[in-house]
Formats: sequence, structure tokens, C-alpha cells
Amino acid sequence: MSTHTEEHTDRPGTDELVVRYRLARRSVREIHPGIVTTCRTTDPELFFPDDCSGLGVKPFRKERQAIKLCDGCPLIAACLVQEMREAPSVFQVTGVRAGLAQAERRALYLVLDEKGLL
Repeated sequence: MSTHTEEHTDRPGTDELVVRYRLARRSVREIHPGIVTTCRTTDPELFFPDDCSGLGVKPFRKERQAIKLCDGCPLIAACLVQEMREAPSVFQVTGVRAGLAQAERRALYLVLDEKGLL
């Protein structure tokens, strides 16, 4: 019997992420090169923590720090759409991006791939 308990959070579920992705895909055109985002001016290592949380559990401290850096970014939807379009496989979806933890985006990628939306 395991003594480890998973800590559930108010993070978005996969169904909600699919809806967000579909809406973002319709509205996202081109990323304007003149927009300076936090991720472009921050150490990239912050977005790739050594340990990543699993799906349905609270993101680890370093993941939460990176997720917080994405808050309020004007390109958060474009960031998600770009990654889903460009990742050749679920294993290329790593770190924190678009305000989502790795496990959340991997789950989204798998659902999108299954539904033929990539």
C-alpha cells in the first residue's frame, strides 16, 4: 500500500485544453517578431526543470515558477498552437510552455493526434 497521495489541483483538464487549442488555432495568425516575451528574455533552463510532475497532480515548484512567467503573455495561445504543430512526437513535448506543464501538453498532444487535429 502506497503512502504517496496525489495532490490534485485546479489545473485545466485535457478536454478543456482541447477546446482552448481549437479556439486558439482559429484565431492565431502569425507571431509578430517585435513582441518581446518573458521567455525570450529569461534563462531557458527555467522552462526545463529536471523533474516534471504528472498529470492531475500539482506542478512541482520549478514548474510553477515557469508557469507563472507565462501568465499574461500575449502569445500564450500562439505558443501552444506552434508547439502542437511543430512537435514531431509526444516525446518532443518537454518542459513548460504556454503556461502548461509537460504532462498537460503531452496529454493534449495525444488527444489531438487521436482526433486528427494536429
